[in-house]
Amino acid sequence: MIKYFTFNHFAENTFILIDDKTKECAIIDPGAKVDLEKEELYTYIQNNNLSVKYILLTHPHIDHFCGAESVCKYYNLPLSMHKEGEKLLEVFAQRGSEMGFEDTDLSEVEKNFLEYNTTISLGEYTIKILDSSGHAPGSISYYVEKENAVFVGDAVFLGSIGRTDLYGGDLDLLLHNIRKNILSLPEDTQIFSGHGPFTDVAYEAANNPYINNLDF
Repeated sequence: MIKYFTFNHFAENTFILIDDKTKECAIIDPGAKVDLEKEELYTYIQNNNLSVKYILLTHPHIDHFCGAESVCKYYNLPLSMHKEGEKLLEVFAQRGSEMGFEDTDLSEVEKNFLEYNTTISLGEYTIKILDSSGHAPGSISYYVEKENAVFVGDAVFLGSIGRTDLYGGDLDLLLHNIRKNILSLPEDTQIFSGHGPFTDVAYEAANNPYINNLDF
């Protein structure tokens, strides 16, 4: 089961991936900025008797992790991410006020570094760690075959792709990873993006103007 909230002034999608049988869940991209948003997240988890096993980050941009310090401490869990994103995470955390967020200190938040092409378990789910770098260093997409879903952060949007003009962005790398690791998934795989509406592999392969005419 997938539940999502749209948080902060960047309208970022924060996801909860839930294994219905065990009630284990993962919070993907904790973007709750203000206390009201954090309370909404915590209340949903409590009211549904969920047990948070992971706090997962798709990429180190502050609209996706502005709630990480609070959420990690609340559930006493590390922030799971790719090692390549750690430096940028620290930079954005310390300069959040430039983008309308509070500066945050993640030095006391434990990091759990994930490797590409490995898996983690959540209840009866297997979550595959996919490389979707290009929008930001160390970007991860989380593929859950049993749920027919992939959580891509800002790699792919409905009819578009993530911007690559920020620090560490690389258009060629992003297009390569989208083609290799996302569009290679089954056509009916639902793509859950970090902003805006959701889409699927078949639609993007046929209609996305940035990628559908490119060769592997």
